[in-house]
Amino acid sequence: MTDFTFDGPIFQARIDLDPVVPLYVYLVKGATYAAWIDSGIKSMFPLLQATMDRAGVVPQDLRFVLHTHSHHDHIGCNAQLRAATGCLIAAPAYYAAWHADFERQYQEFARPFRRLMPDTPELRDEVFSFLDAPVPLDLHVDEGVLFDLGGGVTLRAFSLPGHMLAELGWFESSTRTLILGDAITGLDWPQFHSHLTVGGYRASLDKIRRLVRELDVQRILAAHFAPMTPAEADALVAHAHDYIDSVERTIVRFVAGQSAPVSLGAIWAFTCRHMERRQEFRALNMVHAHALDLLARGLLREPEPDHYTLR
Repeated sequence: MTDFTFDGPIFQARIDLDPVVPLYVYLVKGATYAAWIDSGIKSMFPLLQATMDRAGVVPQDLRFVLHTHSHHDHIGCNAQLRAATGCLIAAPAYYAAWHADFERQYQEFARPFRRLMPDTPELRDEVFSFLDAPVPLDLHVDEGVLFDLGGGVTLRAFSLPGHMLAELGWFESSTRTLILGDAITGLDWPQFHSHLTVGGYRASLDKIRRLVRELDVQRILAAHFAPMTPAEADALVAHAHDYIDSVERTIVRFVAGQSAPVSLGAIWAFTCRHMERRQEFRALNMVHAHALDLLARGLLREPEPDHYTLR
């Protein structure tokens, strides 16, 4: 990946979630006020404070946290930032309840298929350990909203669903920078990063390519990838399309090889084993998304709930 200098108006904070998964969070500073794009995990708060100090952003200058999406590793410092600065929290309305009710986020994120995913202390810790305290949203934002931070620094939202059913990217105009959350997912991790709508993910990947061209984007900043040039982002988008195709082929070939309807759980287990990923809840959510997509396209049928056969 290409090295970029972050000396304004965009400042970078980074932490490693594990040896292979980094988390980047970005502060954008205008002449009038500043905004964080996401807030990371709760242990990042001292790093966020240090980044604000380096940028010359005093607490009263931080007006917003503008979220890409509402997963636990992107909203984890909201309460601490709100307490320290009085900033407002903005995100797509679809997942507003996840900000105010962490138990609901846990159940809907990690356990939508409760029969297959037991409620364990370890699973709870995986979600709750990243979060500080619930903070209800102050603003619901969607594609087209524009924040003018002053001095020519603006942030415009673009809808990029796929990883979640509602997700935004933010374009900063003065540096021609596209700031993403997880609109391009982790493709080569030990676990599936997950996408919840296959068609949405494919369309958002194509939209990223189009935005880079139409907006003359000069750099792309994503939450779990090092900063990218347009050429590097284009290669990653191509890799993501191939990844989606690989998941689909794995599922279709497995179902086609069975003489009776096969359960969602069996497809989940096979996909993880065949593609050498950990069998955990994100993978289950992703496999279910592919099953729904294949049903909608007429390639599978569902003779009984959560059991599938080739049409």
